[in-house]
Amino acid sequence: MEPHINHGRPGWLGAWLQERCHQGFEVPEAECLCLRMYYKFDGIPMPLRHQLSRVTLASTFAELARRGWVRATDGAGGDELQTPQYWQHLLTPNYRRSGPNYDYALGEAVFHRLQPSMRLTDAAM
Repeated sequence: MEPHINHGRPGWLGAWLQERCHQGFEVPEAECLCLRMYYKFDGIPMPLRHQLSRVTLASTFAELARRGWVRATDGAGGDELQTPQYWQHLLTPNYRRSGPNYDYALGEAVFHRLQPSMRLTDAAM
């Protein structure tokens, strides 16, 4: 399914993400990106940083899932990806969970794909 590119309101974090990666991400990558943006906000423009709270970030990723920018793999997640509760749960620390909270390396790799200097279209110019 082709993601629905609708940037929404000006100054929305979701519009910034869609602009930098038109095809979106599958769930594991989107989850790591969401976590990376919550825990480490460098590289995100200052005017957008106020949207990095747990509640606002969860709402943004839920809306991106509704638009098809976050794609479920093999039907995993499905409709629950489109709810802010799914993303809030992801961002809520669970100290009883064993192992790392998220794949730091994947989060960084996905985030770097958003950077203009890393995109192929910019590199070709």
